[in-house]
Amino acid sequence: MKRLAILMAVFAFCFAGCEWKAEESQVDSIIDVYTALPLPELHLTIPEHFETTSSEFYEEYYICDDASIIITQDMANAPYSSVHDYAISALVEYEKVTEELEMHNDEIVYAGAAAVQVMEFTYTIGKDDKTITKTSMVGYLTDRDSMYIITCKSDVDTYEDYRDDFMSVITSARFLK
Repeated sequence: MKRLAILMAVFAFCFAGCEWKAEESQVDSIIDVYTALPLPELHLTIPEHFETTSSEFYEEYYICDDASIIITQDMANAPYSSVHDYAISALVEYEKVTEELEMHNDEIVYAGAAAVQVMEFTYTIGKDDKTITKTSMVGYLTDRDSMYIITCKSDVDTYEDYRDDFMSVITSARFLK
């Protein structure tokens, strides 16, 4: 069950906001698996230049040009010994659905009293002339009941323009409970 939840989040992460489209039969089978995710019990400060939007995958997420910020929650309570182990498990799932994945950074930052595991990586999906390459900063934190995932991404060429925004969003995380 946990593996399915991670895989669903990975597919949504990879395809949200992308112009590249898999063959129609692949897209149909992916869409059937998902339901729109409500925002979790987490407060974030989103930069003003990001607009709020929604999709069939997410009740609410944020975009600015080619950049996006997506917040998800995994309540499956899988037996991971740490947030880092959860993040590594998610990266393994990303590797399964991407053509290429290059890790750049793996660090812990603090959002108030909460430790947040942050992973930065570049991934490529698609083949030949239908490839998309993005760089992502993903923050993982838990309140012991759920895992919260803050996924920030943009095109490789513009990532540095948004990197500070992404880090400020991740370090602004506060639990509402």
